[in-house]
Amino acid sequence: MPEYDSWEQIAGYFDADGTIVIFDLSNIPYKLGLSLSFVDQSIDQIRMVRNFLRKAGIRTSNVLRQNMRSNAWIVAIGSVGQVKECLRLMIPHLSKKAIEARAVPDYYDGKITGNELVAVFRSEVEAGRRERRDRKVPIDVPFTYPVGKKALEQMRTPKLRDAFGRYRTKVSAEDLRQIREAQFNKGKSVIELIKAYPRYGGSTIRRILTRDRD
Repeated sequence: MPEYDSWEQIAGYFDADGTIVIFDLSNIPYKLGLSLSFVDQSIDQIRMVRNFLRKAGIRTSNVLRQNMRSNAWIVAIGSVGQVKECLRLMIPHLSKKAIEARAVPDYYDGKITGNELVAVFRSEVEAGRRERRDRKVPIDVPFTYPVGKKALEQMRTPKLRDAFGRYRTKVSAEDLRQIREAQFNKGKSVIELIKAYPRYGGSTIRRILTRDRD
């Protein structure tokens, strides 16, 4: 099976079997957590996608099952900088997902609000170019990413400074990895994670999820 060797190939794969996911709603109404995911039932295909991305300097998740009931495999990109860079390199070659792909950097760069980004996604669903995803949590993010991030930091700074010192000494490396993968790759909510890891408080779980993110 030939390896991927160009961004045109990766963009074509993303047009067919990739998606832009709103994976973190814990910071509503301030900002959205977005990721790029590539999915396939062939683990070899997904590994080749990941290999190309890693060689190109794009940090990704490990190759994981999409969920416990699925035979599909997934690799994801989650940090703001990495999402922007990957989209920048794919956008010239995208067709089906070009409109939503261009909207994400606009959100991150402060040109549109979270609600306007979601409106773009909804329009793409109606046009048949994006899969419909029903959500239990309503999305209302009236801020651009920079404004929402700044507001969130100003609100959280005193509490997070104290929580970070406690969290660093208590959270094992394995728990940290599992908690982040549970939300980032499997879509577990913060509430579900708190129930699954009762030894950590809600502030610690949120701190784990925001560590090393742009």
